[in-house]
Amino acid sequence: MTTLFLEKRIRRSAVLISIGVLVLLFSLLWKHPLSFMAFLVVGCPLILVGSLLYLYSLATEGTG
Repeated sequence: MTTLFLEKRIRRSAVLISIGVLVLLFSLLWKHPLSFMAFLVVGCPLILVGSLLYLYSLATEGTG
């Protein structure tokens, strides 16, 4: 039962990281000054939250 919960958390973090990477790639292709803001305000926090959720799910695996 704990394994399924851990897999859901890891899958959720992978989705967040993937969306963040896609935002970063699209902002690099977009030739506009606001693309830098999209890079910083949307893409980087998505990758950060996904990475932290992944690490948190690994650290609290046995306690849940």
